[in-house]
Amino acid sequence: MLVKDIMTRELVTVKSTETIREAMAKSQEKRIRHLPVVDEEKLVGIVSDRDLRYACPSPYSGENGPCWQIKVGAIMQKRVVTAHPLDPVEDAAKMMLENRVGCLPVLLEDELVGIVTQGDIVMAFAELMGVYKRSSRIEVRVPDQPGMLAEVAQIMKELNINVVSVFLAPKTENGFKNLILRIETMNTKPVIDRILAKGFTVINPFGEV
Repeated sequence: MLVKDIMTRELVTVKSTETIREAMAKSQEKRIRHLPVVDEEKLVGIVSDRDLRYACPSPYSGENGPCWQIKVGAIMQKRVVTAHPLDPVEDAAKMMLENRVGCLPVLLEDELVGIVTQGDIVMAFAELMGVYKRSSRIEVRVPDQPGMLAEVAQIMKELNINVVSVFLAPKTENGFKNLILRIETMNTKPVIDRILAKGFTVINPFGEV
């Protein structure tokens, strides 16, 4: 799954010359947290609802308070971390974590073509893990060596059960790793029995089987 598959293409932007009042109105009307700042069709910054609240925090400032007239250009973040439409979603997630940002404007040859947020990333990973499909989760402890995924997949083939998703936990413990599968069945007993018969360990919320 790529950034282009999950990004929002209908963009709401502001200009650096717009006021905090104008930016806040757009943020509240569209119920969005991040506004790319675009001048002359070029991305020049980004402003969040938090930036706007910090700049004009008091509800008692009044409609004509001076803070409401501050220009977006004065408070926007000028260093913008961006993504490309063909970036994998996991790379986008990594960029967000490393740079501690809540969104990534998406640029194609310097043109702003979309925006991807933390919510988009979470939704994408939920879909990749198959949580929206009718399925069951099984976690299998396997030796950290080549061919283990193929062996577990062979069990599913023998039982004529489709695999919805498969992930390998990154942590290695005593030469073993956990293989996490979502499978297209609600009756997991035959699967667990076959996995145990092959010498693997099944992990459940209450411990090992």
